[in-house]
Amino acid sequence: MENYYLPEINLTGQKHVENWLAQNGYFEIRKEMLQANNYGLFAKGRIENVIIQIRSFLYPQLPFKLTDFEIQILSDKASKIGMVAYAAYVTIDEANALVGEIIWERLS
Repeated sequence: MENYYLPEINLTGQKHVENWLAQNGYFEIRKEMLQANNYGLFAKGRIENVIIQIRSFLYPQLPFKLTDFEIQILSDKASKIGMVAYAAYVTIDEANALVGEIIWERLS
């Protein structure tokens, strides 16, 4: 079951990633549409500026990776605007708490 499309799970996953970014020195964090019904985060950092597509999952479902097509679109967009593309995989429980750690995948 692909539960990452549930809006409340997506919003919770985004909040966890936003918090992680802020705690790790990123700033000017903003949410922006990447594709139809799919938002991502843009953030500036001291080392690199990033664009992140987030996949959120409800425990016990395990994360699965972005498709090659999604990776290509995100990488192309990042390249055009001088950013580095990442995927963030977030698993949350029924209380919206983070299960384990955010899994990061550098795409470009």
